[in-house]
Amino acid sequence: MARFRFAMEYFGAPFAGWQTQENAHSVQDELERAMAVVLHQPVRVTGAGRTDTGVHAIGQVVHFDFDGELEPRRLGHSLNALLRPHIQVRRAEACSPEFHARYDALSRRYLYRIALRPTVFLRDWSWQAIYRLDLEKFRIELESAVGQHNFSPFSIPRNDGKSTVCNLIRTETLQDGDFFLIRVEADRFLHKMVRSLVGACFDVARGAHSPGLVKAILKDDFQEPRTWAPAQGLCLEKVTYADYDV
Repeated sequence: MARFRFAMEYFGAPFAGWQTQENAHSVQDELERAMAVVLHQPVRVTGAGRTDTGVHAIGQVVHFDFDGELEPRRLGHSLNALLRPHIQVRRAEACSPEFHARYDALSRRYLYRIALRPTVFLRDWSWQAIYRLDLEKFRIELESAVGQHNFSPFSIPRNDGKSTVCNLIRTETLQDGDFFLIRVEADRFLHKMVRSLVGACFDVARGAHSPGLVKAILKDDFQEPRTWAPAQGLCLEKVTYADYDV
């Protein structure tokens, strides 16, 4: 049994997230259906990041095991012919049997895009802001989340006993013309954590809440209604490994 991996990108709007779900159409389902056609047998894939409904990816990493002859480059071409227009496979290759797309990842980086004015461009890839934003306040608020914290207040409640502590390694903001780009990198992310964090910073930047909101939420000292950023602006941009650069 040999192990293979590839990078992939997808437009998240038509899908109910990455992971297979009952009675829902996921990226994983679509990919595994195409692989079964090409390889003539069922194949189970493992992804580095389990993106939510409507979230995009340009740097997802996947591995799978296959018992048989396989030419990775040809596999990539065949899959892309079946998966267009919403999914694209890149850099299919053989890898060590020990490689694990999820558990070997050192960090994941997400990009969130806010349109600073109504625009027809990248509408499906950005949040169209209707408020004037103080971008410096946004940057400062976002930076206050850097470090190792219990991010459960920025996530959907869960009762599975798993840790909710994440190490937010770095943040970056950049105005690029009519778009405000937000990058966050962490060792792991909780369910809807990025969208919740961006929404809180958005509220401070538009003057709906006072600076210090992120720290108050982390301390679980804030219970008022607040904004959650919509899914279409979010994209899994890069997964970092010790010996695999995508």
